Amino acid sequence: MIEQHAANTAWLGAAAGLVTDARFFALPADERNRLLAPYAIVEFKHPLASLPPAASLLEAGFAWADVQIEFRIGLSRIEDTPSLQELQVCFADESPFTVADGESRSFDEERFVELPGMTQEALDRRYTTWARQLIAEHPSTSLQISHQSKPQGWFLSRPSDHGLNLLLAMLHRDATISGMLLYQKGLRAYAARSHSLGWAGFSVRNVSVHNIYARLGARFTPPVGCWLWVRRARPA
Repeated sequence: MIEQHAANTAWLGAAAGLVTDARFFALPADERNRLLAPYAIVEFKHPLASLPPAASLLEAGFAWADVQIEFRIGLSRIEDTPSLQELQVCFADESPFTVADGESRSFDEERFVELPGMTQEALDRRYTTWARQLIAEHPSTSLQISHQSKPQGWFLSRPSDHGLNLLLAMLHRDATISGMLLYQKGLRAYAARSHSLGWAGFSVRNVSVHNIYARLGARFTPPVGCWLWVRRARPA
């Protein structure tokens, strides 16, 4: 009912788990604690419309951390504008690139900021590590956007049975373009590679991304809640 989350484990340097079956919260307390014991943190993500009783989440020690706004978007419908013509796109399968730690702008709207002792540096490192993994595993859907030969940001995705999973968009720390232009250019580039539908989710805290996708014509679908369990420190 809990499986190890490999990426978060590598990032934290401690075992991180993910609840994969909501029936976990109906188990006796001793059984829940046995399953939680190997982990430093455990996350539970589930559609808000069909949650277990809130009391059972609290009893198990899970605290609310975020809501992910889910959406679908037609990639071929993204409008072209004169500003986009000034931007260049390269895919990693054409011209390899990477994202170094500290190269992207900081991520402020992120559920793991709730973890005890979390720093902005560590939070940003989670994304650059994830970015490098996506580039290595899905170079044909990982792109870098530049202006006048200077990197402006990245859009990193992976194909799925439901369309293109738009996992991570990041502005370069020295970007001179807006987030809107980054998203427009990236989504149009995916459409040019014959991807017709994109989907993903973003934090309810991230109002700027919500406004971008709303303006680009996204259709929002039922949201997903996120809860975190953190192993308590033992008394000295």
